Amino acid sequence: MTIGLPPAGARPRPAATTAATAPRAGRPAYHHPLWLVTVPTTHHDGRTGTQSFAVRALTAQDAMATAGRRAHADSARTRRRGARVDFRNASAVLHR
Repeated sequence: MTIGLPPAGARPRPAATTAATAPRAGRPAYHHPLWLVTVPTTHHDGRTGTQSFAVRALTAQDAMATAGRRAHADSARTRRRGARVDFRNASAVLHR
């Protein structure tokens, strides 16, 4: 039986990176601040409401982007019963 070990010998060095392409040294996601993103919704018959998302992100813009991805998930659509989301009027508040 063979175990998937790398071949013995010299290991390749990582490619040199420049400041523009260096990976971002961020904190693990569980240490990011918690943002509460509230998105207005409008149903086809004119009813309005909101849908909120608790998101961990470094900035408000990152939180809005993550909430946008979550809002388009099937589970989020089902929860708001087909209502449209209006991200132009969404707000993100830092939870303390």
